[in-house]
Amino acid sequence: MRLSERRKEGAFYFAVQQAAGEVVGGEVEIAVFAATHEGEGILLLLRTLYFDEQSQEHIDNFCKEFAYDAHYRQICLAGTAHWSRVAPLYETNARILRDEQGLAPDPLEKSCEELFLFLRRDLVSIESRPEYREEMARVRRAEEDDLREALVLLARVKDLKIASACQGSAMLQFEERQIYLPSCHSLKAIITMSNFPQCLKNYLHSGPLGQHHLALFEENKISARRAFLNKKFIRMLTASLYPFL
Repeated sequence: MRLSERRKEGAFYFAVQQAAGEVVGGEVEIAVFAATHEGEGILLLLRTLYFDEQSQEHIDNFCKEFAYDAHYRQICLAGTAHWSRVAPLYETNARILRDEQGLAPDPLEKSCEELFLFLRRDLVSIESRPEYREEMARVRRAEEDDLREALVLLARVKDLKIASACQGSAMLQFEERQIYLPSCHSLKAIITMSNFPQCLKNYLHSGPLGQHHLALFEENKISARRAFLNKKFIRMLTASLYPFL
């Protein structure tokens, strides 16, 4: 396989190139352009390829199917093709695996490849779970249901103003794996304030959130220490705010 390869199929140009490599296993990407007289034309799609997808055969098949199969092209552009549903799920979980497991490069690569193959194989079964459908509907609506009570309580704290909030990735238990679902904004639950009163920060830090190492405290921000603590962090934050008020 040649990186920086350019090819034309039907009415489209495809550029196979080095990816940014932000997620383990994704070193190659394909940029798809609508052909024009001026050259490659208008960028329609950018797909990162993971692990065994990076073979020349796989790349050839994708380019030809996109160019000549109208239905496949439509679901790719709509984000409903199988690969485009696997990708965000894998990327979310691979980032959490990298950031929270502390694995060396080779074991991390192996674990991520196993994760990718698992998600690709069982995607339809995962998507069929009611909790998956409910969470993805929440994400599409950009709702932060679990944080709602805590945000209402924080709004009652004198001089505190909420700048932004995200409840982070929800977790789904599937067989023996814990699968994190793509979130609205952040992988970890987080609340950013334009002003975080020191008295409240000290109170929360000295309570269960600090004692059990559930939270990270910054100047105007509080967040879950790890993604798998999101739910517990939100519950404990909410419970702690009642006695403070």
